[in-house]
Amino acid sequence: MKNSVRCNNCSTENPFYLLTCENCKAFLRTKVPNIDFWRTTSKLFESPVKAAELLIHADHKNFLLTVIILAALKISLTAGILSNVFSGGEGSLQNIFVALSSLPISFILLMLAWSVLMTLILKITGVKSRFKDNLAIYSYSFIPIIFTLIILTPVEYALFGQYWFSFNPTPFAIKYIPSIVLSIIEGIFIVWSMFLAICATYAQSRSLFFSILIGALFLIVTVGIPVYLAYVLNNPV
Repeated sequence: MKNSVRCNNCSTENPFYLLTCENCKAFLRTKVPNIDFWRTTSKLFESPVKAAELLIHADHKNFLLTVIILAALKISLTAGILSNVFSGGEGSLQNIFVALSSLPISFILLMLAWSVLMTLILKITGVKSRFKDNLAIYSYSFIPIIFTLIILTPVEYALFGQYWFSFNPTPFAIKYIPSIVLSIIEGIFIVWSMFLAICATYAQSRSLFFSILIGALFLIVTVGIPVYLAYVLNNPV
């Protein structure tokens, strides 16, 4: 794999993220001082690869901490709910509180570890990348899931109260059609986040097969591990 920019001045191949040529110091692209949150978010709809490129080129990854924290809360909440789903009708709000109090830090550490791992994997495959760029592009791939936290969660609570979270009884027994609709919407937004992770990987690697593989693995790791941890915490042996 190769993702580089050729300098128009001296024809030197440079890493994609650089602002100036390593050899002659000529400018390779327009300077991007900060992340414009709303512009970047709109780009995630219009052109996800371009959005990832903006994140990579930004000198300061502002809003990144906020995005990570909101993603950690949503993933932890989802993990708590799924642990109740798998508990065989013995779910409770306590399981949700355990997940929200225990998992956000674990998720943040997981994101840091993933970004380090991707920096190493890309280096092995011949692509120079930076830890902070990988952390930014993969964190922002959770924007659709963050939207569900802000928009869907209040709707779910308004329709089902605590039962959407405790699954005791299951919300499907309370209001079947709304439960189906909301579950499908949640699923669509999760798939959308995986698609953005694929686009983020493609912005770095320019390899479609590699990007699909990494995007799917990213979702499995960052969602699957918190769900497993929530289940273990709430169902000790």
